[in-house]
Amino acid sequence: MATIERLATARAAAEAGRWEEARAAFAAAAAVDESADAVDGLGRVCWWLGDVRSAIRHRERAFTLLRQAGRDDEATIAALDLCIWYLTNLENEAAAGGWLSRAARAAEHTTDPVVRGWLVLIGAYLCSDATARRAGLEEALRLAAEASDDGLHAMALADLGLLLVAGGEVEDGMVLLDEAMATTLGGFGGRLEVVVWSSCNMLAACSLAQDLRRATQWCRVAEEFTETYGCPFLQARCRAHYGSVLVAAGSWDLAEPELRRAISMSEDLGRQPQLEARTALAALRLRQGRLSEATELAEELDTNSPAAALVSAEVRLAAGRPDEAAALLRAALGLLHPDDPQSDPLAAALCEAYLAAGDISGAEAALAGSRAEPPRPALPRGSAQRTRCAGLVAAASGDASTAVRRLAEALAAFERHDLPFEAARARLDLATALATHDPEAAAGYATEALRALRRLGAAGETAAAAALLRQLGVTPGPEPRDSGVLTRREHDVLTLLADGLSNPEIAERLFLSRKTVAHHVSSILTKLALRSRAEAAAFATRTRG
Repeated sequence: MATIERLATARAAAEAGRWEEARAAFAAAAAVDESADAVDGLGRVCWWLGDVRSAIRHRERAFTLLRQAGRDDEATIAALDLCIWYLTNLENEAAAGGWLSRAARAAEHTTDPVVRGWLVLIGAYLCSDATARRAGLEEALRLAAEASDDGLHAMALADLGLLLVAGGEVEDGMVLLDEAMATTLGGFGGRLEVVVWSSCNMLAACSLAQDLRRATQWCRVAEEFTETYGCPFLQARCRAHYGSVLVAAGSWDLAEPELRRAISMSEDLGRQPQLEARTALAALRLRQGRLSEATELAEELDTNSPAAALVSAEVRLAAGRPDEAAALLRAALGLLHPDDPQSDPLAAALCEAYLAAGDISGAEAALAGSRAEPPRPALPRGSAQRTRCAGLVAAASGDASTAVRRLAEALAAFERHDLPFEAARARLDLATALATHDPEAAAGYATEALRALRRLGAAGETAAAAALLRQLGVTPGPEPRDSGVLTRREHDVLTLLADGLSNPEIAERLFLSRKTVAHHVSSILTKLALRSRAEAAAFATRTRG
């Protein structure tokens, strides 16, 4: 077979998402004639297959061949891809900077606004100054409009959207990310890599803002892409982000496999994806009441990361070591700029650590000391956590009315943003604050908290809620063997299962993949100790009425 035919076969396989077939065809073409097209195609296919080191090796060779052939615009794009891969997969900032410089040199004489736009975009992505990064991304958007290039436009929107969300401008940032995702998944005919990068930015933003609803909706839209090309969350970091969103949203049974997959994917790559996945898994273990496992994971975390420092401190606080937790949190806050919204959850946790140590004035100072002047934007979860802690401080100070008001505000915020664990914990806090002067209301909140915590599987807080009910003279009900242990999505699946729908029919009705439905059915049978779909359908019919 001639080289040109091998390349045509390889490109057709790649366009159809048949990556193994494409790799074999590109490799065969490169073995006969080491052309720039064959080697460059081989590198890109290896990346889609998750073989990052081979992908980098082939693309580096392709860059040289493209330059030798005078194809400088294509060499620039190859160099920019290498820059991203070194940074996001291997966390090698020096190599990333070197390849950005090589891209700039290759593009010295380009007149193509798309190539110039990508160069500006990746330069902004590597920039550490938020103001300069924003200016660069806005310039990339201008160049994308000039060139009418959807791929560049979508990627600039996704990067700018994530930057805004990280800075606390959640609503404006999410609007840009929604447009980026709609562009890449709505019949986009450009570079498929843009779908992956945009999806990863969307998940990162949803992780920051704890917006599971948006993440889930876009993942459903991406299912057709996934069926053809594979999961768009190719980077371990993307899976770690998704796992952390699932933890926050209470979908703990779905979170664990995603986090374990992220850890596995990143074992021989960069440190950051491994750190983020282990941090999220430690948070999950802590919420499940599996303190020894959470402690083991936390001991391996680099506490220079705000999220890792937060989880490590929470583990120490749960183990009855508030002074150690406070020291960790003070150090982590010292590494952040006062305007950084990530300081809110750290300040809230520091407040809790002081309260656990009996230091009310320290708790008050922790909340007051992290406020920037003028007030800066805040992420919803962090803002609600601060409000909750203000209620806890008021309760510790004997100001019951303020405590109840602030805790109720926090509860409403947690519910509004679909954060069930935090909402249940706030209910328990409210019950504790009301216990002395309104025991009937306290019992109501504690009962609701107990029900929600049992459903989540939060063992430690479940025990605390049951203990408070006993203190209030109420006997907690037994652990239910009913549908209360199921997630909301599992309830949906169980209802349709009882109506006699098959897995494919349930998948179509709920806009889920068949694999996801099968996972839900298996989880339902396990949680309810049932042996078959027939038993599950009968159980649902009995309990429905």
